[in-house]
Amino acid sequence: MSDSTQNLEIEIKLELETFPDYLKLMGFVGNLDSEDHHICAFFDTEDRLLWDKGWIFRVRAEDSRGLISVKDTGSHSGSAMVRREIETEIPRSLALDLINLRMEPLSVEVYPVQFIQREFPEIKLAKLIQFNNVRQRKTCQLGNNNYVLEIDKTEFNDGSVDYEVEIELADLSQVENAEIDLRKLFAFLNIPYTRQSESKLSRALKKAKIS
Repeated sequence: MSDSTQNLEIEIKLELETFPDYLKLMGFVGNLDSEDHHICAFFDTEDRLLWDKGWIFRVRAEDSRGLISVKDTGSHSGSAMVRREIETEIPRSLALDLINLRMEPLSVEVYPVQFIQREFPEIKLAKLIQFNNVRQRKTCQLGNNNYVLEIDKTEFNDGSVDYEVEIELADLSQVENAEIDLRKLFAFLNIPYTRQSESKLSRALKKAKIS
């Protein structure tokens, strides 16, 4: 297993309200740096204990690796969402075994699992929901700053597709300038500047009519 990381995740997430808005942004960025396909599965107890206590447990299979992550449900600082994140890289094959329920999610000896077991002794997890995401990355200079734009196309279980763009920042001091640069870009492209206020998980649960 790879080493675990524990950090604050600071992200600005903006909704791309329509497919044409997505195409405008893709036309602006041009050739991509990378494209990755994600299978995302979220786990909780039958009575949603983790969610009620402000935690999310996710397993993600990417094209060349897997990830086990524990995140809190976050808070806002200006336009940014700030969340505590504990994450460990695992083999993609193991991530698929967990997603497809060939293994118990808490059977893997990694720090995110150990954290959950320490905070919630005797907990048992079941798969809550799963969906697919395509993440396209491009490093762009906006104003005087360079940002990695992560443009997501998320396909939910009901057949609907959402589009959004996010940038991850190293610290909160960068939020104000990043927002200014992104507002200028969206105005130039004639795309509404709309903060994505709901996580992919929250949207997936609503679309699946899971309360």
